[in-house]
Amino acid sequence: MKNLCILWASLWIIGTAAAVAQPQVPPTLQAVRLTETLDLDGRVEESIWQRAPVAADFWQREPHDGQPATERTEVRVLYDDHALYIAFVCFDRDPAQIVHRLARRDRMVPADWAGVFIDSYHDRKTAFAFLVNAAGTKADFLIANDGNAPEDFNWDALWEAHAAMRPDGWSAEFRIPFSTLRFSRSDTLRWGINFGRIIGRKNEQVFWAYIPKASGGFVSRFGTLEGLEGIHPPRMFQLIPYAVTGVTRWSTHLEPRYLHPLSPTLRLGGDLQYGLSSSTVVNVTINPDFGQVELDEVVLNLTAFETFYPEKRPFFLEGTAIFQTVGAGGDEALQTYLFYSRRIGRQPQGYDSQPDTGALDHWRLVDNPVAVPILAAAKLSGKTAGGWAFGMLDALTQRTYSTWEHVNGVRQRMRTEPLTNYTVGRLQRELAAPASYVGLLGTATWREAGPVQQAYTGGLDWRWNPWDYGLATEGLVSFSRRVRLEGPTQVGYQAQARLGSFRHPHVVGVIGANMATADYDPNDVGFHTMTNFTAMYAWLQLRQLQPWGPFLQVRLNQNYWWIYRLDPWLYLRWGISPNINVQWRNFWRTNLGLNVESEGWDPYESRGAGLFRSPQRWNVWAGIRTDERQPVVLSLNGSYQADRLGGRAWNGGIGVILRVSERTDIYLNPGFSFRRREVAWAQNVEGLEAPHLTTSVFGQRDVDRFSFTLRGAHTFTRNLTLQGYLQWFGARGHYRNFQQLSSSGRLEPLPVPYDRERYGDPDFRRATVNANLILRYEYRPGSTLFVVWTWGQQLWEAMGTGNLWHFAWRTLHRSPTSVLLVKWTYTWNA
Repeated sequence: MKNLCILWASLWIIGTAAAVAQPQVPPTLQAVRLTETLDLDGRVEESIWQRAPVAADFWQREPHDGQPATERTEVRVLYDDHALYIAFVCFDRDPAQIVHRLARRDRMVPADWAGVFIDSYHDRKTAFAFLVNAAGTKADFLIANDGNAPEDFNWDALWEAHAAMRPDGWSAEFRIPFSTLRFSRSDTLRWGINFGRIIGRKNEQVFWAYIPKASGGFVSRFGTLEGLEGIHPPRMFQLIPYAVTGVTRWSTHLEPRYLHPLSPTLRLGGDLQYGLSSSTVVNVTINPDFGQVELDEVVLNLTAFETFYPEKRPFFLEGTAIFQTVGAGGDEALQTYLFYSRRIGRQPQGYDSQPDTGALDHWRLVDNPVAVPILAAAKLSGKTAGGWAFGMLDALTQRTYSTWEHVNGVRQRMRTEPLTNYTVGRLQRELAAPASYVGLLGTATWREAGPVQQAYTGGLDWRWNPWDYGLATEGLVSFSRRVRLEGPTQVGYQAQARLGSFRHPHVVGVIGANMATADYDPNDVGFHTMTNFTAMYAWLQLRQLQPWGPFLQVRLNQNYWWIYRLDPWLYLRWGISPNINVQWRNFWRTNLGLNVESEGWDPYESRGAGLFRSPQRWNVWAGIRTDERQPVVLSLNGSYQADRLGGRAWNGGIGVILRVSERTDIYLNPGFSFRRREVAWAQNVEGLEAPHLTTSVFGQRDVDRFSFTLRGAHTFTRNLTLQGYLQWFGARGHYRNFQQLSSSGRLEPLPVPYDRERYGDPDFRRATVNANLILRYEYRPGSTLFVVWTWGQQLWEAMGTGNLWHFAWRTLHRSPTSVLLVKWTYTWNA
């Protein structure tokens, strides 16, 4: 114990000493008005650059937090009436070792990078990021919530950047139009700004305004840009029409089969972006098309909850961070999205509907849209000089039908989705502390038909981080209201709150609680899973972020959680999870953890048929990842799980990144899992014991799963790229030793043997192969030509035995469904 106290006292002193050596006051830089012609070629040769003040003191964030940069960097800023100009001179004592890798836009490949981060709102919370690497590859993204939210790489602005090699390093020049940024009008502007550089071969990340790794924020640590005077940019106006043409060839193995094996496509639409002011922008899309979006990954979900798929469509990603409230992160089981954009334009709820007359093999599909078309959508977002932020989104989706034709020529048309309108409104008021606000969000869903034609949600959320994240608190209180045609209106409530601290260099932690009533359901346009529950949890992390012995950084985590049923009150279970994450001096990473969950009650596994007494279980996992700078990067992970009822599970995966050349990357990710004797729900059967009586049937489940994912990208030029995706997935599940769930929550023998043919066979075999290729050519700034080829096939069987590999191999010999699309967009700026 004495040695442990001495160790932590030493770490405290080291952290305090490092803090003293670091800059305590954010720096300031003066911008100079441009009075002559500038040739934007990346060489920084014009004399006007030398007359501008220089930002030259850079500090490491990685790998040696708080130490001066090992290579000198100079940055200067100019401006005129239309744009901001930034020049980087990145000196390097070994120019031959500069890493310049060409990639498509927004791919942050391992290389030497230079970037500028602009907080033009000067709200210390949001920023626009513009980066270029030594090969000229550009990247831009939005930063929200003081850097505590994922970067929004889907935001693509119109700006310029060029890089050039020099005998003493490399340099870059940026031109960022003021119309690209958002800011309040004023004769004299003061913006938050930071400059960053990545030195690829050293894995070194440096910033002009120092941002400690132990800091809870990012944008709030920026320096200040002064000297911008007389800026009155024109209002932004962008019109982006598009045209899509293509053909779909349907698989001959589909059941039901399509009447016509080939289906041509022709769609027209467009997007409009208009700046109502320099800080408020409206985006409108008409008949949007997302054919260039990568396919969703196939997963095996055997839980009682819906699978969460991330948004990939540009319109619903660009600038939509304001619509996310507290709760849209962390543990997936506890996530609450009051707005989940994948609900808009999803697969029709009646997609699997079939004609109710005659045998199915006598019918042929003429048309059955796999996604509900969006007729139009609009979003408005902005911010006032007084600290108010606002947003509104509205989308109208089309009435959707499937069309069938009988062998006798009769056609039948069935509605699969009604005409639906979605509305989301957001209002935030900034608070004085970093990334702090209080906000309101409301949603409304209207359908012309269906069991629920009106649904509403509303919530109040907050974040408050005083004392530079010495105290960090956040929470969300929300309600849902669903007006049902049959039965009373369904009203439910949800609340969550967390309290923590993230400022100390060695000890951080959080405590929190979540709850939701049984009738809480925001899923018409949101995402939420667990209801009628209360959860309490605590997280403590001991960390060493400065190099120490063989380590670059070490994080030791301890998690605790307790879960209760809300009504009637019942203690369900508790859990504990210690784990450690290490980065070594050779830049390898390892992690090791243990998860233990008590015996308890599970109200969800039986799918509403009663409480299940779940066994105590434990899970141990480990992973390792090699140095990401190398041409071959290898990652390995595995886990083992066991429970008191004899269930066992093994999971493993391998990730390999092959950097074949400076222009080509290949990513391989094979994975597998095996489960044996896992006690799980199989079916809820009516009439097994007595008429009108439902029996919840459980069984011992054996599950095998494998997945092979291949991704690749080749960059021909900065504006011409090819990317590919392939996933081969297979799974099978076999149930045996059936039992029934008793009123006590424990399992008992069935009164009669389970008849699979009569009551339904829960066994399954599933195999899927999906692939797509996307050729992207940006023939002028903001204007793109896409050629997209998609290929897929799948096989399902109600059988859980047999060789999974042979079954999956059969999938490759089936007739595929393939789609070839050509999409053209043109960006016109006023």
